[in-house]
Amino acid sequence: MSDFKVTPEVELNTAQMLERYQMQDEAILRRWAKLHGINSTRGFFYPSEVDLMDHAHHHIYNLGMSIADYQSLLDRRRSQSQTSGAPHQTVASQVADEAYDAIETLTNQYSEAIDLMGERIADHFIDELDLSVMRHLSEKVKDRRNLNGQAKKPNRFLQVIKAVLQPSNENTLLVPKKSDDSSLELEHHHRLG
Repeated sequence: MSDFKVTPEVELNTAQMLERYQMQDEAILRRWAKLHGINSTRGFFYPSEVDLMDHAHHHIYNLGMSIADYQSLLDRRRSQSQTSGAPHQTVASQVADEAYDAIETLTNQYSEAIDLMGERIADHFIDELDLSVMRHLSEKVKDRRNLNGQAKKPNRFLQVIKAVLQPSNENTLLVPKKSDDSSLELEHHHRLG
């Protein structure tokens, strides 16, 4: 689990680690090392330690976890591995367990990302649907007013819809469609009417 960074084959010194994470503060690096029980005072990090530091960087910076949340995540994983694992596991079973944990972690992260993107897509769809319904209702009100001979009188409902359909700086999705747009014709014959 190295946040898409290649785990180095040689040790990295502290300056290289700061450059790797685009950080200036060595104290943050030492705090991450302390979370994993890594000796940060010797001035270099072994490749396996770099992998653990990548893990900390991913959770704290990319996922926005606090240090305390990350510490509790590590504690939960350690307690699960101590209670579920036998004291003398074979290398193959250790590798399998680590692979399973990595897959589980990635699955959770991707599911969080998919949920977030799904919410954004749903919000966009709802905005577009609201806009479509408002255009449709506006056309229906105009048609009915024309049939009733009230086309010249102002209508508050139409004024509100026109105000919503005006482009604003806050929501660029609410931009009115041109009257010759084929989607407006499609909305006009929508099953709501």
